[in-house]
Amino acid sequence: MSEQTGKKLRILSAMVFIAQAAIFLLFAFYFMKEELAISLVFISLAFISILLIIPFFKIAAAVCAMSEEKEMREAAEKSQQTKAVVPEIKSNAPSAVKRPSPKAEDFTREITVPEDIRAISAKTDELAEEDDEFVSTVMLEKPTFNEIPTKPQESTATIAAGGLHTVAVKENGCVASTGRNNYGQCDVDGWENVMAIAAGSYHTVALFRNGTCAAAGYNGNHECEVGNWSTICDISAGVAHTVGLRLDGTCVATGDNTYGQCNVEEWTDIVAVCAGYNYTAGLRSDGMVCAVGLNIDGQDGAARWSDIASIAAGRLHLVGLKTNGCCVAMGNNANGQCDVSRWSGIRAIAAGNYHTIGLCKDGTCIAVGYNGYGQCNVNKWTGIRAIAAGRNHTVGLDKYGKVIAVGDNEKMQCATEDFEDIRIAE
Repeated sequence: MSEQTGKKLRILSAMVFIAQAAIFLLFAFYFMKEELAISLVFISLAFISILLIIPFFKIAAAVCAMSEEKEMREAAEKSQQTKAVVPEIKSNAPSAVKRPSPKAEDFTREITVPEDIRAISAKTDELAEEDDEFVSTVMLEKPTFNEIPTKPQESTATIAAGGLHTVAVKENGCVASTGRNNYGQCDVDGWENVMAIAAGSYHTVALFRNGTCAAAGYNGNHECEVGNWSTICDISAGVAHTVGLRLDGTCVATGDNTYGQCNVEEWTDIVAVCAGYNYTAGLRSDGMVCAVGLNIDGQDGAARWSDIASIAAGRLHLVGLKTNGCCVAMGNNANGQCDVSRWSGIRAIAAGNYHTIGLCKDGTCIAVGYNGYGQCNVNKWTGIRAIAAGRNHTVGLDKYGKVIAVGDNEKMQCATEDFEDIRIAE
């Protein structure tokens, strides 16, 4: 009995039992008014008919299984009989001869090179020695084009994207700003001699040429208390904390320290810093990364990285740019902001809340992550020299000193059309 036949049998049986139960119920209703006892009997019979469906199904399934097993056994016996009558086919081909594995000396025999080939080879060598251009065409390009800083470098960040505002350093050392200013984070008109800029969620930090700093904006967590800093060469602003790198490779931090994100006083040999939402990362001169703060999404796993030339901190993810132009990322990847493993030829990186931007060596850009506001729409940018990523917007500085921006513009944080003469880092 096949499975198809057994299934049909079970369905037919169920229909018979159901029809039988329906008939019993009709009789029960017919005798309901006159003979209650008879009516109860028919109701009982109908109930029994319904109950009989389940055991009959089980019996039918068992019979079907036994039938299938019998058919399979018969088929197997028939197959064995067929195999038994198949004549053995013998091959007349010679059997394989086992040969010993080749030894090293088997590949070191002297080969006689014809005289004409030797002459061509000698001529090629002469041309190579005489023509430097010829030599350069046959030499492979060195894979390393992002060098690891050997000592703290002066920051060249002349554009920065904060939570809902954007700032940029002009050629004359003043600062341009646009976007939300509810805490005074855009009150930067009086700053002069600014060398680099950083933007947090609600505050802005400036690094002056003399190594001192200033800050404007929300200071509820003391993130703007940088007035006594000195010998600073690099700065970074998180959501509610600020980090500075000194010329001697040590660090200083101020602001919210709920998760220990400001515990950088013991760091040494640091060449770059970046501040995330509630964590801080530092790049050492050996190309390794250290981090402090909340590690809920594993961004501190960057401690296993090597050959890192620069780093960028997003809200809950950390991105590293390797010396060979490739990228690595750790942390929250809910929106694909860490999917940078296939990138190559990258010169600079930036990280926003849930997106990551890469600046390619040809001046174009690439982006991954959340794009709900169009903050990743940078594929048409060209001639870009610097990039920055905010909460939900992205900023680029082109070779003409113009600032372009995409993404959330609710508070006019992308209104950079009036920015002029923005300094282009060398």
